Amino acid sequence: MNYKKYILIYFCFPILLNAQYLWQIKKDTVVTWYYQTGDEFSEPELNLIKWQTGLPWGNAAMSQDVYFDKENIELKNGEISFISKKEKKTMLVNEWEIDKKYLEESSKKVTDGKFDFEYTTGLISSKQKFKYGYFEIRFKANDQRGIWPAFWLFGGEPNEEIDFFELKGEKNKQVHIDVHCKSCINEYKTNFIGMKKNWGAWIKTNGNISNNWNIISGEWQPNYVKFFLNGQPMGYFEGNFKTSQTLIINSSVAKNKKAFGPGPDETTKWPNSFTVDYVRVWSSKDTIYDMKYDYKYFSNSKNNLDTNTLYVAQPKGKDKLVYSNKNLNDEIGNISILPIFYNQYSLSIVGNKLGKIQIDVLDNTKKIVANYEIENTKYYILDLSKLPTGPYDIKIHVLNHTLTQNFPVINPAKIGDQK
Repeated sequence: MNYKKYILIYFCFPILLNAQYLWQIKKDTVVTWYYQTGDEFSEPELNLIKWQTGLPWGNAAMSQDVYFDKENIELKNGEISFISKKEKKTMLVNEWEIDKKYLEESSKKVTDGKFDFEYTTGLISSKQKFKYGYFEIRFKANDQRGIWPAFWLFGGEPNEEIDFFELKGEKNKQVHIDVHCKSCINEYKTNFIGMKKNWGAWIKTNGNISNNWNIISGEWQPNYVKFFLNGQPMGYFEGNFKTSQTLIINSSVAKNKKAFGPGPDETTKWPNSFTVDYVRVWSSKDTIYDMKYDYKYFSNSKNNLDTNTLYVAQPKGKDKLVYSNKNLNDEIGNISILPIFYNQYSLSIVGNKLGKIQIDVLDNTKKIVANYEIENTKYYILDLSKLPTGPYDIKIHVLNHTLTQNFPVINPAKIGDQK
């Protein structure tokens, strides 16, 4: 038997792409999402085909005295860090970046096209624009006062925006969610005394965001957006965004009291970091064929993946201005399955209400050849490397649902063993 031939087939044929799914678990149904794009940040340098450093229109946030500097982006150990520094830096600014109102209020000046910034930090924005999908980020924040990380979409004209989250270091038990969409039908909510209020809120959590790794995700569909913290729903916005949008990840400094102030003080430690393990974008349309030449392994960062400390923070209560019982109470959590190595797959389990999960592996005669039972686990390695070569079905039984997907196994030592 020419085993090298089979190994070559394994690495040249896109069979691994059958294994890139996210299942959104609801009480009565399951929604299947297909991996579209993203970044595991496992390379030593930023992928400049996917990203640019800075905003699509420039690097200056003049009203915050912040300059987004590519030197403040660090890739290491499968993670990307956005580093905020308190440092004076004189940089060229574009004419459209000049905030004339801020200059009047601050008495600062632009001289020869240059401006003196008080802070630098890091930001990346996607070169691809998106319209609809499931957007997911795994991150670790910090608790430094005045630091303002965010994960958001921006659509340009007419300045539509979806803020999947904004954080403040000192508000380490809260997550801010928001939208900006003047044409949307539900941009305003009415509070209990009848006053109109912009949609958006600080969502309280029962755990400290800065202590551990967390996942925040957003589901953007025609006519609505849903917001999730570690698999649990935080908010529901009803409205239809018109523009395709750029995905942005950054840290910043909230110096301006009008925008997430107060800012840093003498207790703020410099430099400080906002760290991201991965960002993933999932599509409701099957993307397997489109990705047939994109061979990707989804290995986690080298940091400790202790399941006792992963995804601890959960929304605490429901903010009536942004929460919809009708549209969110059926959300339970999600499970994603991704290839991490030769014949090995990771199960990422997000949500604290999924209970026991039974996994059965069936050969081509529908006989169960392996099974596993897991509970209270956030990350699980499914190792199929000892099975004979051939096609297999994996059935994941969770609550009252059965998730089924076909997976190939190529085992040179056991080629021909599966009948």
